[in-house]
Amino acid sequence: MTEPVFVALLLADRVITEDNQKKAIIGTFTQFSVRQVPAGLPPWFIYAALTNVEGEHPFSVNLVVDRTQQVIFSAGGTLRVDEPRRVVELVIPVPNVVFPEAGTHIVSFHVGGEQLASRILDVVITESHSNPPPVQEG
Repeated sequence: MTEPVFVALLLADRVITEDNQKKAIIGTFTQFSVRQVPAGLPPWFIYAALTNVEGEHPFSVNLVVDRTQQVIFSAGGTLRVDEPRRVVELVIPVPNVVFPEAGTHIVSFHVGGEQLASRILDVVITESHSNPPPVQEG
């Protein structure tokens, strides 16, 4: 296998595939704010794009709690690519994952058992305020 090139790994509220196969990536994010943990969240999406891949290869994406390495979501399948210059785009739905704790979580993408890309997803506990606290400067 040639060396794959990762183009993108995004987390988004929605990814819409148009009739012409263009992707509309809506509401990208790097963290979830929750009131308490464990926290169940509405469905969201992982968008992954890579190139310089040819042939048939297994892939997987995992979401793990960084502190404990507990896998809280995993999905995968097989990439089938005839033209290595083609950019392969994957849209992976993440349905109703429960985050067991706050802190750093890692989303990682693997092809043929090798990790090609990863990114951090933070889960932060926030308190609900009717009036936000004043901004401190200085």
